[in-house]
Amino acid sequence: MNCSEYLVDFLINHGVTDIFGYSGGYITPFIDALYKRKDEINVHICYNEQGCSFAACGYARVSNKPGVYFTTSGPGAVNALGGLADAWFDGIPLIGICGNIPTTEQKGYSGVRQYGFQEMDIVSLTRSITKSSITPSEAESFPETVSRLYNIATLGRKGGVVIDFPFNLQKTDINCG
Repeated sequence: MNCSEYLVDFLINHGVTDIFGYSGGYITPFIDALYKRKDEINVHICYNEQGCSFAACGYARVSNKPGVYFTTSGPGAVNALGGLADAWFDGIPLIGICGNIPTTEQKGYSGVRQYGFQEMDIVSLTRSITKSSITPSEAESFPETVSRLYNIATLGRKGGVVIDFPFNLQKTDINCG
């Protein structure tokens, strides 16, 4: 299975039955993985990314499960900041999955404003309103990263986490044992 399929499987195995999202080019492998499991998880497409994050917050409040939303890269991920702030202030378990450009196109520390299309450092932007925000870079450590972020969101004082999910990693195969 690839990392997107792993993430969907993980969410289903942890009782997530609904996910809220707004599609875009850099989250399509994850959306494909959701479609393969459409009989096990309900995908609610919202009119915008802000609606996704707030809908996921509402779902978490009512269901006592973590709310999960997905967006595409750059401005799409930024549009969901309102829901992350709500989760931060109100202690709502929230998992944001934000597509991103491939790791090969990311600027890193080059001093360039932007290298890839709609590249944005969502990890830095969300640092003050999440319990954790991570850009995983290796498929081998992806399962551990997902498990750690899930626990961070749902244990202790609950709150939001963000998986800044590079496009190439979404499609990378992993060995799950």
